[in-house]
Order: sequence, then C-alpha cells, then structure tokens
Amino acid sequence: MAVTFSKWKTPIKEQDPGVRRSNFGEVCLGYSVKEGMKESERCLQCKTKPCVAGCPVAIDIPGFIKCIRDGDMAGAAEVLDKYTNLPAVCGRVCPQETQCEELCTVGKMPGFEPVAIGKLERLVADWKYAQEKAKTANAPVSAKGKVAVVGSGPSGLTVAGDLAKKGYEVTIFEALHAAGGVLIYGIPEFRLPKSIVKMEIEAMQDLGVKIECNAVVGKNITMQEIMEEFDACYIAVGAGAPHFQGVPGTTLNGVYSASEYLTRINLMHGYEFPNL
Repeated sequence: MAVTFSKWKTPIKEQDPGVRRSNFGEVCLGYSVKEGMKESERCLQCKTKPCVAGCPVAIDIPGFIKCIRDGDMAGAAEVLDKYTNLPAVCGRVCPQETQCEELCTVGKMPGFEPVAIGKLERLVADWKYAQEKAKTANAPVSAKGKVAVVGSGPSGLTVAGDLAKKGYEVTIFEALHAAGGVLIYGIPEFRLPKSIVKMEIEAMQDLGVKIECNAVVGKNITMQEIMEEFDACYIAVGAGAPHFQGVPGTTLNGVYSASEYLTRINLMHGYEFPNL
C-alpha cells in the first residue's frame, strides 16, 4: 500500500523566541482544528491499537483521532471523557514520546515520526473548553457511598473524577489554598498554564466533586473524623518533600531543591514577572 501522508508530524505553532524570552506564557500554542485534522490523517487506524497499550489509562486513541479526522470534535471529546479526567493537562505534560507515541505503528516505519497523539489530545480538550459551557448535570449520587480524597494532585483528581462519574459522593481535602497539587506548584507556567488546570478542576466540580482547600488532615480534621463521615478514603498526598543526596553545601542559604524552587515561583506568582 502506497503511503500518502507526510513522514513528519504536522508542524505546530510556538511563541517566537524573541517574544517568549520576555514572558512566562505557554510556549507551544497548539494545533488549529484544520491542522489537527491534517495530522489525524496520518493515523493508520490499526486494528491492534498498539498505542493504547502505551497509554496509562488506555484511552481509545484511534477512536478519538478518527473523530478528529471526520471533523467530529464533540465526538472526540466524548471518547476522551470516557477514559480521562485531565485531557488538557495530559495533552501537554504526559511523556507521550515514551508511552503511546513510542508504540505508534507509523513511528515504527523507517524514517517516519509517530502520530502527534499528545498534541491531538490537547487540541480536543482545548476545543471542548473553548465552547460555550453547557450546563452539566451532576452524576446521579447513588447508594454507593461517600468517599474522601486527601490531596488534589493528578492522582487525587483522577480518582475523584472517576468515582463521581460512577455515582459516588466525593470530597477532596487539599492542604493548600488552591486545588491542583503538583500541577499548580510543580510545573512552570510556560509548560502548563494555571488557567488550564483550573478549567479541568471546574469540569470535575460540575460532576459534583466537592473540594475543601486549606484543609490540613491531622490538624483541621483528623483521619478518625474522616473515616466516621466517609465510607472510604483515598490518600494522595504526593511527594512534596525532596530527598537530598548528602552533598556538602545543600543546607546553605540560597541553595534550593528543584521542587522548592518551582514551588516558590508558582505560589509566589514569579511567573507574572515583570508585572508583579
């Protein structure tokens, strides 16, 4: 069979280096729908779907890409919603090059790049959030029970969203002043804008997920109180504390771990420079 598509991924727009050197805005600007449709034509729609095996949440990747190819963006969004609660986040920061794209059949062809699966996922998510927000009916809360989630990072948010879709009543307890965990304080603004994380979280709240910020479990509320009120508790506190290697000088003033450095910049809005 003759190959009729490009060997290379469809080029994606980025901020001009002369512009981005003076701001912390997102560098990658994403595909337009037209560009996404062009890239989606590179997908072979393999019956074996090897890319799905490389996805941690087993998204029907050929399924949502086919919808893009057919111009059915709403259908593509519906497919993603069945598998992931964080498509706009994952489309930006997941290491697709070592997951789904690494197993892409097109990428296995000599001289060919894999389909830009991550960029297409981002396109669909961004398209969905750009539409006029439809009134979302909360998932019906059944007699399945109440679940507490401690921590609102990617793990906690994923569990909360999945449980809400199944009809559970979910409450997230977050120690910081805003939900998002490492998505908010551990990733630079130019890589993952805070506004994107906020939209993903609001989508979960539309499903009925409750979020209590400034709630330090063990101080504001105890685990005993949580287990008395809820039927189950999922603990997703993350790995916020760094592990130093004992290198001399690490305790000196001005020496920061990578996590502390990013946390300071993000929580103190350093990315708003020079408009602080």
